[in-house]
Amino acid sequence: MDERNKQAAVAFSIVVLVALLVTNTYFTIQNTKQLIIVNTTLESQRETFESELLDVRRENQLKFEGLSDLVKESGTQLSNLEQKVANIQVTSSDFSSIIQKVLQSVVSVRTDVGQGSGVIVSSAGYIVTNYHVIKGATAAQILTYDENVHSTQLIGYDEDADVAVLKIDGSFQKLRFGNSNELLVGQRLIALGNPYGLSFSVTEGIVSAVHRQGANNNYYIQTDVPINPGNSGGPLVDINGEIVGINNFKIKDAEGLGFAIESNTVYKVYQDIVEKYEAKLNPAA
Repeated sequence: MDERNKQAAVAFSIVVLVALLVTNTYFTIQNTKQLIIVNTTLESQRETFESELLDVRRENQLKFEGLSDLVKESGTQLSNLEQKVANIQVTSSDFSSIIQKVLQSVVSVRTDVGQGSGVIVSSAGYIVTNYHVIKGATAAQILTYDENVHSTQLIGYDEDADVAVLKIDGSFQKLRFGNSNELLVGQRLIALGNPYGLSFSVTEGIVSAVHRQGANNNYYIQTDVPINPGNSGGPLVDINGEIVGINNFKIKDAEGLGFAIESNTVYKVYQDIVEKYEAKLNPAA
């Protein structure tokens, strides 16, 4: 009986052990399946996340590129605006920064028949003025801005153009000729000269019209810059400190109707006169 009980107990233990093994194997398989499912899910989620992250990066890149283009466009617009502001400032700027320099080249022309103005256009002492300022004179002197008085020589003149060239000895600060063809209506200019003997006076105004035809087929710049007797022969100057005209006359009993010979005309006459003069001095050349 004892032997049978022992055998039964052993058999029961084996059955229990087998059952435990089967159960453990079952749960292991189930757990493995669940782990596979979890891993598959995580892998799918990872791929989805990476795809979404890539989309976000692409979207941000497009936004950045768009922002970069916007910044560049804004920079261009700002640059254009700054240029426009600079142009406005140049157009509306006062002339105080250049007047003292320009006056160094302005002269008073004093003759035994009257007086007028002139401008030094060469460091060698060549002076441009109106012919009518020295017409009929037998003596003339030049007063420079440093208050020195100089004897002068008439180099030549063009009566039709109303331009004369004088010369004084020494080395001087000159003014350059500008291009009168580039003048615009509304552009601000200054006139420098000696109205009624008031040496080295400065007045300001605008270009009223360009290329006005006058006597002897001459062309003039019309301005509202105040000029008076004594201004004749003095320079009309732009914001760059360049001669754009030589003040010539005003309409009597009218306000704001002054006229200056175009600088391009004056420069050509000046060159012709000086070339002929210097050719006589150096005939061999």
